[in-house]
Amino acid sequence: MKTITGLVLMMITALIVISCGKMDYKKTKSGLAYNIFPGTGKDSLIKEGQVVKFNVVAKLNDSVYYSSFDKMAAFVKYIPAQSPPYTLLDIFPLMRKGDSAIIVQMADTLLKRGEQLPGSGKKGDRLITTFRIIEVYSNDSIATADYNAEIEKDKPRRMKEQQEEITKLEKERQAQLEREYAELEKSGEIAKEMQAMQTYLAAKKINAQKTGKGTYVEIKEQGSGVQAQTGKWVTVKYTGKFLTTDSTFQSSSYSFELGNGGVIRGWDEGLLLFKEGGKGILYVPGFLAYGKNPPPNSPFKPFDAMKFDVELVKVSDTPLEQQR
Repeated sequence: MKTITGLVLMMITALIVISCGKMDYKKTKSGLAYNIFPGTGKDSLIKEGQVVKFNVVAKLNDSVYYSSFDKMAAFVKYIPAQSPPYTLLDIFPLMRKGDSAIIVQMADTLLKRGEQLPGSGKKGDRLITTFRIIEVYSNDSIATADYNAEIEKDKPRRMKEQQEEITKLEKERQAQLEREYAELEKSGEIAKEMQAMQTYLAAKKINAQKTGKGTYVEIKEQGSGVQAQTGKWVTVKYTGKFLTTDSTFQSSSYSFELGNGGVIRGWDEGLLLFKEGGKGILYVPGFLAYGKNPPPNSPFKPFDAMKFDVELVKVSDTPLEQQR
């Protein structure tokens, strides 16, 4: 906590000085502007081959785009480059454990060097990086042990962040699906396809139940195993056919996470009615299959209706290997 607090105070002070135009910068051979704030340590300066552990805050103009405050510290092995890298590595040989520094990189210079800018960075911007050296290791095995310990300590945060990102992306996907559905409903496409499907099922005297947005399911065998649910992993053996011609376009098996958009929407809807071991037929209107934009070079036309003979081979809480 003291390390983080010290870096925060140093960063705030430095940025206030920068905004007032009072900081006198030195420059490296690459043109990197820097200022070092010595700590109280008496260790030797950083040498080639040593591993440097440090906390860092990086800003694009006035906006923070990366901070290690709530993450694990950064680890870098210092290996001098043949030419000055225009990064914080430029000044590592001038620093020791406990020192802090601020560097300023110009976006124009980075672009000329073929570097990518973070986020919305553009010409004329500047990148301000503030960091503090926490530890310097001469022994690789000790550095690796500390790195692994930091990784393990940081694991709950990473998992939480990943789950939040997955949840965010899923909400965005569902919102997009609803927008597309509303557009098709407004155009009359959905009503037309649903009427065609109902006419087909009635003509064939097929007893199928409607589920979700319009997938029809004919259950041959319910299955006696685990119930298929959104979020579970399933393996499905299937034969896909065009509804209008009854001709087969694919027969195979496929393993995927149910309900996350890894398959057509008709599958995500229809398979929920089965348990492991179940068999049946899914009748999928075109808007719940590949819609108006089928995959390139596929045999499908826009809004092709399909049917699938399916067997729910496996239902699991964990990912399943693809069957061959």
